[in-house]
Amino acid sequence: MRHAKPSRAWRPVRAHTTPRGGAGVLTALLFNVCLFLLPAATAAGLYVTARDHLYAYQYSDAGAAAVRTRIERELGELIMLDFDRQRQWEDMIGMELTASDVAAARGFLLSAREILPARDANQINRRLPPNATDADIELAALELVTPSTRTRYENTVPLLSRRAASGVATDGPGQTLMLGDQADFELLARTMLADPTTDPTHLALTGFGLGLAGELTPQQRAGASALAIASRRRDYPSDFAESISDALAAAVPPAAFRAAALASAEGGDSGSFENASAAFSSSLNQERLAQALATLDEIGATSAATSQASAALLLTHAHSIRDLPRLRLIAQAGGDRAAAAAKRLPQDANLALVARGELDVTRELAIAIAVAGVAALGLLLCVLWVGYQAIQRLMSRLRDDAEGAELVDTFGGSFRPL
Repeated sequence: MRHAKPSRAWRPVRAHTTPRGGAGVLTALLFNVCLFLLPAATAAGLYVTARDHLYAYQYSDAGAAAVRTRIERELGELIMLDFDRQRQWEDMIGMELTASDVAAARGFLLSAREILPARDANQINRRLPPNATDADIELAALELVTPSTRTRYENTVPLLSRRAASGVATDGPGQTLMLGDQADFELLARTMLADPTTDPTHLALTGFGLGLAGELTPQQRAGASALAIASRRRDYPSDFAESISDALAAAVPPAAFRAAALASAEGGDSGSFENASAAFSSSLNQERLAQALATLDEIGATSAATSQASAALLLTHAHSIRDLPRLRLIAQAGGDRAAAAAKRLPQDANLALVARGELDVTRELAIAIAVAGVAALGLLLCVLWVGYQAIQRLMSRLRDDAEGAELVDTFGGSFRPL
């Protein structure tokens, strides 16, 4: 009797067994190791960056150009209506001229290319020589204002081209240092002794100005003066005020000052200048004092890049001491543009975010970055491998289902006995 060759459906279905048990264990182990290394290496990198101050806001020509462009764009956002931007831009310049604010008026004029429509900006660019300076931009932008505004501007604001030719380095009178005298210090000391919750900011600044913590450098003195001016403004940010107060209170602990003053004198004599000044000097925390003086030096650099008044205005855009390097870079890069932005931009505009720092990669940071990169790559490979295995199992199951369906169809016909 001849028998027909059985079809594929009659063959027994082989079990699809693959040696994936060991591979699965290794994959899980590798995934867990990478999952641990990635956050650990990231945390180590952040620690090294903070410890060695590797992310710094240092001045560079390329970075300064980018910061100036961002400041100009922020100033351009002040114009809400686009139908007559040139007229509104000229009105802002005129408003600053009326207020005799030389820096702000020049800042708005220098920002013309980002404030005005593209047609006017291109017109200014065509007038500029290669590697144009602010003096070139000032002269080119003056061509777009009306004759009356140009006359007012030239009579009020010293042109940068003329200033460079004459060798004059500053606008207007010299900076006035406002740090108080012995009578002011005595008044503040008596207030501190009467009320321990008094803010120590002005007492500390006045004491620094009198040399009770050592002689200040001119830049530190300028920074203390700008901080004193800013702290008296109504728009002085409360969060920044708290940050500064904590830093100065750590340098001159109020509790230690009160204890020293009350221990050496009684009654009203404890608040006298002789007694309070000695208590001030004896209560200094030298380590925290160095940090406080570094903060004043940072503010002083901002003042040196612009002016004392502009530095005080820039401080109203700070939310913590960590914003001071950003504001210093904005002042160094923006100059008069920074003065205009500090005066007219609202505090919620986050002016400090205009500055971007640069990361200095050291050997330790490079190792942390490399470990984090390897861990991230390992995680990715594990996910891809698990996904590949899942797809393989799915395809195998689909093939098994297809063979089972063929077997059922074979028995679907009518049975005829022999």
